[in-house]
Amino acid sequence: MTGLPPVTAPVLAEALDALPARLRRKVDDAVVRAGGWPVTGMDGGVTVQVDEATTVTLVTVDGVVRHAADARCSCLLAPNCLHRMAVLALAPVDDAAPVHDAAPVHDATPVDDAAPGEEAAPGDGAALPRAVDPAAVDPPTGSTGAGVPAGAGSPPAPTGRQRAAADGLWQVGVAVLAAGTVGCGVVLRTALLRAVHEARANGLHRAAASGTRVAAGLRAAREGEPQHLLADLTDDLRELLAVSHRLRGDAPAGELGALLGTARRAYDPQAGLRLYGLCTVPVVADSGYAGVVTYLADRDCRLWMVADLAPGDVGRAAGAGDATVAVGESGLSHRQLTRAGLVVSGGTASESGQLGAGRAVRAARAAGVGWADEPLAGLWTQPLPDQVRRAFGAVAVPLPERPAGADLLFLTVRVLGGHGHTVLVDTADGAVLTLTVADEHAALPHRANLRLLGQAVGARLRLVGRLDPTRRATVQALAVGPVDGDGPGLALPESWVGHADLGYDRLHTSQLRTADGAAAVPPPDRLPDAAAPRPRLGDPALGLLRRQVERVVSGGRAIQALADPTERRLRSARLDLGAHLLAAMGSAARSRPRDAFGRLTDDDGQAFAESWLALAVYEEAASRASAEASWLP
Repeated sequence: MTGLPPVTAPVLAEALDALPARLRRKVDDAVVRAGGWPVTGMDGGVTVQVDEATTVTLVTVDGVVRHAADARCSCLLAPNCLHRMAVLALAPVDDAAPVHDAAPVHDATPVDDAAPGEEAAPGDGAALPRAVDPAAVDPPTGSTGAGVPAGAGSPPAPTGRQRAAADGLWQVGVAVLAAGTVGCGVVLRTALLRAVHEARANGLHRAAASGTRVAAGLRAAREGEPQHLLADLTDDLRELLAVSHRLRGDAPAGELGALLGTARRAYDPQAGLRLYGLCTVPVVADSGYAGVVTYLADRDCRLWMVADLAPGDVGRAAGAGDATVAVGESGLSHRQLTRAGLVVSGGTASESGQLGAGRAVRAARAAGVGWADEPLAGLWTQPLPDQVRRAFGAVAVPLPERPAGADLLFLTVRVLGGHGHTVLVDTADGAVLTLTVADEHAALPHRANLRLLGQAVGARLRLVGRLDPTRRATVQALAVGPVDGDGPGLALPESWVGHADLGYDRLHTSQLRTADGAAAVPPPDRLPDAAAPRPRLGDPALGLLRRQVERVVSGGRAIQALADPTERRLRSARLDLGAHLLAAMGSAARSRPRDAFGRLTDDDGQAFAESWLALAVYEEAASRASAEASWLP
């Protein structure tokens, strides 16, 4: 079902609460049936035709269903009917929650009344997917008002309401982990969205962002969407449980700011900037935001970024590249800016390097340079070990404080071959790397471009990629350009100014050339030997541990209770702590308390969730350390 307006989390929760218990068990089946109901737009809302006699009407305010009374059904059981609940469950969730009365003052500052020199950026960069730089993008950008930093005046400890909101998120996260994706339906997902709404209203922006991603992942898994990745959902659930667990307890004062996250961040005045376009990346966030991020560099090779994010899907991301950049009045689109330059005066920027879009900003178009020219060429002169250390260090920094583009790598590589949507390349110092797609959505050209690059065996390329901290020697390819000189490579149009943005520009076989300048493409059914499939790099024992962690997220507590013990294999690999944590999780999964009469009683799942969280945190840290070691001598 398409065409439904966004619905706030309280509306969804109120509709579910109104259902009798006997109908709650039927919600998931009703949602499946509702997928085929036709939707018709009207002034101020939509109507959904259930059958000849039944119609569900959604009334919107500013395009969003904000009150439960605005969702109406014409059947006799209304408003406590499955028709109304099924339609609301299929609608996208609007996560822009109003600020709670008891929220910290820095979260409640109106955009239009804030101090000059700062710009509002509602949301948390942690809500972005891993296919983009979650470093310092504040969805949405482009506002012309001002805000104050979320860290200003932060209390030394969580308030009582913040602890209660964190406990609510923790309890729902425990329930999600116990049920697994196979058991998480509309009822549990709605409870999570309600807890996310309460957390955001009380200033728990980092936890709310991770909760939003978990809810989106559960929905994608339930509906079998192709972009659903169990690995991403596992990481998001680990983040949700880890942050909420710390906040509901005694969080150290020095860590409180990072645990709370950022709602609005300060934008400080900047001296005149001369910027050069580097690359443009489409954004599709699990939280419902989509758009584009453009990276730029100044004369000193410091990276800056301009973002255009708003509620939407992959369609918005695909078209956002042609949207006008919201910095001054240069008139440039993002795809034009990536190959041009910008002179900015009166500008503002966050500490992380995101440019502001205030009314006082003036920007004019200037000449751009190719990647082989200064100052951009300096990005490719950095030694690979230094880049890897910097990127891994950036991944460990909380998202709001992470510098723009700090996790990017600038590499000169030679193509060894490709298989599917991965490409093998090597560097001048002999490192063999795997290039993967930055976004799996079929509406974006990432996959087609990478498949074609895999056929350009022997081509030497300049590459801008994002480090994948969970896999050994793996880079998400964002943009490529040819290396000057003879030999196989890319012959790009002059209008592309020496590089192709893999999320927007579509490469063609005619752009691949051999040493004599002719196009050369291996037969698609016979790839070079170097492009043959190879196993995923990584420690086999850590891979086994990761599968155990992900299996719980998929199948829940019950599947872990029946799992075969694998501690012996872990201990033989000298992962003694991992083996101990895995054994503890299995014991917690099988533990079922009994009452005085010997009857089984249900526990609250706390011990199992805590044991899973300990194992997940250990696995993540060990895998990251292993991945970093694979890059460095």
